[in-house]
Amino acid sequence: MERRVDDLSFEGAWKNQVKEEQKERSVSDEKKVKVHEAPAFRGQRDVIEKRTEIIMATKQQTAPEKKDVKVVSELSSKEGDDFDVEW
Repeated sequence: MERRVDDLSFEGAWKNQVKEEQKERSVSDEKKVKVHEAPAFRGQRDVIEKRTEIIMATKQQTAPEKKDVKVVSELSSKEGDDFDVEW
């Protein structure tokens, strides 16, 4: 004896889902087709250069700063001094 097919059984839910997907496919198949139009400017130009040399601006170099270095005879910190290190 064959079971009655209803929406609450697995087979019934499966058939309903298949029907819904077929309806969605028929709607999505009727999409508008985009027509590609070639742009007027393709980014290429036929230009002939007539210059004989290329002149570029010179890069300005900054003079290095002189550092004031003092040489001392003793260390400024002694053994046992507490100092704070900021990380």
